[in-house]
Amino acid sequence: MELNVFLDRISEPARCAIEQLRCTKLEDLLSYSDKELLALHGLGPKTIRILNDFLMENKLDRNPKRSALLVIDVQEALLEENPYHKEELIQNINTLIRLYRSKKSPIFFIRHDGGKGDTLAYGEEGWQLAKTLDYKDEPIIDKKYNSAFKNTNLESSLQALKINHLVIVGMQTEYCVDVTLKSAFEKGYHCDVIKGCTSTYDNPWLKADQLIDFYEQAIWPSFARIIKMEETHDGL
Repeated sequence: MELNVFLDRISEPARCAIEQLRCTKLEDLLSYSDKELLALHGLGPKTIRILNDFLMENKLDRNPKRSALLVIDVQEALLEENPYHKEELIQNINTLIRLYRSKKSPIFFIRHDGGKGDTLAYGEEGWQLAKTLDYKDEPIIDKKYNSAFKNTNLESSLQALKINHLVIVGMQTEYCVDVTLKSAFEKGYHCDVIKGCTSTYDNPWLKADQLIDFYEQAIWPSFARIIKMEETHDGL
């Protein structure tokens, strides 16, 4: 409806140019930069001014949130080692997956290859996504490093969808989740971490719950919003 109201305000050549983009709602149009819009034949600076005025009148954001969910390394071998609050972890992640699916928002499953001889070695049973995950046919990004961005097509996939916001969940808290979050921050993404949606194991120095609390309270607030599970329906 908002898109049609805006189209009624602009010239016929500009309207025809925008129709080439096959936008179905105003949010689709706003995903294009001024430079990309001005490259369209028939659309000039006047149309950009009309668009910006229209957004101000209606208190709309020129850069609306376009969010994707990253589910990191929730794989058979890691779950077999019984990470902290395993059942709650899977339940919460599946809730987010269904929420994103209901909004037709992108979901990417990240899968780690630990190399030959590792429990997460490519093609091994432990390398597979966890059977308890509510996976359908969403993209899977295979990686060999802690960062889901290093030597993968994740960034280009996000750019193609014009994603600017990421919700990052999965395993392990202090390894691949942490490194991927910091990489995403450096690349300019706004990020959220959901409490109860990352996990790890006890180590010689700290219990798993202490590690998670440390990252959620002391490390990650510099890079992301830390929000509660019950806030996700309204906050994402």
